[in-house]
Amino acid sequence: MKRDERLRVLLDTKRTVFTFKNLIDLWELKPETAKVVVKRMVDRGIIYRVVRGYYSITREGNLYETANLIVQPSYVSMHSALFYHNVSFQVSTIVTSVGLINYEKKVGKSAFKYCSMKKKLFFNLEGIEYKQNVAIAKPERAILDSLYFGFTPSLDNPNSVNISYLKKLSSFYPKTVRNKVLKIQELFKNDKKSI
Repeated sequence: MKRDERLRVLLDTKRTVFTFKNLIDLWELKPETAKVVVKRMVDRGIIYRVVRGYYSITREGNLYETANLIVQPSYVSMHSALFYHNVSFQVSTIVTSVGLINYEKKVGKSAFKYCSMKKKLFFNLEGIEYKQNVAIAKPERAILDSLYFGFTPSLDNPNSVNISYLKKLSSFYPKTVRNKVLKIQELFKNDKKSI
């Protein structure tokens, strides 16, 4: 397989970020051969090294896609998902995700933080969507995840939140989270702008 064909294989996946293992599998190469091919492609600026073991077809790569790759399985949630869905307008250099382990990793100017959730709740996929190769919480799930981990979610644009869906999803969470949702509901009823 020639260099152009290898790049075409990557582009056909519609993904922007790959692990070294992904490249081996996609190009059907032995690890030793893949090391040489990857180094040459990085040296020529055809692909970019994001951090050791992670490569991108764009200079920066997609941060949320990278977050899903660093810890598998995981999904982007909390303030990162709220920012993605325009519920929160606060920018952060930390991409927050939910997984089955607590983990933090710094990659260039960005940091990735993972909070560990109980398996039963984590594998309930209600409120998680897959968009552009990224597993990400819908706004309602991101709010619930924030409450679950003891964070106060920033709701700068509460009109983007479906309060009925939030209440429905809360039934899967512990009672402490459900009680916090009742307080949020009261705020929605009284004045959405006060959140």
